[in-house]
Amino acid sequence: MTRFIVALYLILSGAIVFRMIIPFDAEREFSPSQRHEVQQRIKVADRERVPVPPLFGQVADEFSLHPEILNAIADHESGYNPWALNIEGRSVYPDSREEALAIIEKYKGKSYDVGLMQVNSYWIRKFDLSPAEALEPEENLRLGAWILRYCLDRYGYNWRAIGAYHTGSPKNLPGRARAYAVKVMKKYNALMEKSAAAGK
Repeated sequence: MTRFIVALYLILSGAIVFRMIIPFDAEREFSPSQRHEVQQRIKVADRERVPVPPLFGQVADEFSLHPEILNAIADHESGYNPWALNIEGRSVYPDSREEALAIIEKYKGKSYDVGLMQVNSYWIRKFDLSPAEALEPEENLRLGAWILRYCLDRYGYNWRAIGAYHTGSPKNLPGRARAYAVKVMKKYNALMEKSAAAGK
């Protein structure tokens, strides 16, 4: 119980400090240097491939995130299915990477989400990545983590950032963004409690 209270205190303290540093309505422009940074992060996965589960902790460290938040989003978005797709609001669950790529090719030009954390085609194009690169679990997780970090830096450590991961901005469909954040945070809190109980 004491470990849980300490963990909760650290999370709340971090959130307060983060909130003091980044104003609630702060907006940051997306720059070419950020695109380059993401492309370099993606290349890390090419040098040393590791199974996805341990990668959650590794990627979380790279982006100064809790692995529990990445797990909560991946669980909510795709149920950890690396080939999961969403084509303009319709969920599709291919049996293989090849089948997923064939479906993406068929709906080329439309909006789609791919992989564990359901990265949207907007970001894939933004970073000049191919659907095949974005569909690889390791790259997909890193890209999703970068987007989440970007949202946290832009909107603050609050529901707006989590909602923005889903809708692109808390101003887009604010009701949907808030509902998404509530569901993700429920999973996140449960995972944090489990980690605290395990003494991690």
